[in-house]
Amino acid sequence: MQIVSGKNLIEWKLEALPDAIREVIIVIGHQGDQIKKYFGDNWKERTIRYVVQKELNGTAGALWAARKLLRGRFLVMMGDDLYGKEDITNILAHELAICVKEVWNEETGGELLANPDGTFSSAKESRHFVEHGFVNTGLYMMTKKIFEYSLVPVSGSSAEFGLPHTLAALAKETSVVMVKATKWLRITTPEDLKRAEEFVAG
Repeated sequence: MQIVSGKNLIEWKLEALPDAIREVIIVIGHQGDQIKKYFGDNWKERTIRYVVQKELNGTAGALWAARKLLRGRFLVMMGDDLYGKEDITNILAHELAICVKEVWNEETGGELLANPDGTFSSAKESRHFVEHGFVNTGLYMMTKKIFEYSLVPVSGSSAEFGLPHTLAALAKETSVVMVKATKWLRITTPEDLKRAEEFVAG
């Protein structure tokens, strides 16, 4: 597990959760036993449950692996990202929502497109130049309604199923709010870990 200022990334995410969230489901694969050993069945008065994603079939595949344990509304966050407490609190106010980072003049992937009313429309996975738009942070507020839709591949006949792509199918029939992030860090490189030190300090 990656360590930032003496704590692993999952630990930082759990500490950012509002007190109202009492149960956490962690989808595990690589290093799964290490994660279970560290957190156990309870962590700081929160119940922790685990689901093994047997097939690495994308972010939607990970959520589908946990579907039997989910009920009502639920928050979804990515394992290698850090989120601000304020953004998590803001997204909890909605029934269906996706947290986005507003970007200008940036080459990026994971662009999210909006409807004329500002709600979520669709996702563009390929990396390209964005003059002004929104990027997916991987933080969602969802209900079990998402499971009424078929998994949508990231592209073409890909075996990787994307959560924003699947959510876009639901968004054709139900409004999905786009909540702008104030603080978010995706960690993919050693340099990102250095930036994470500043993230958690501030």
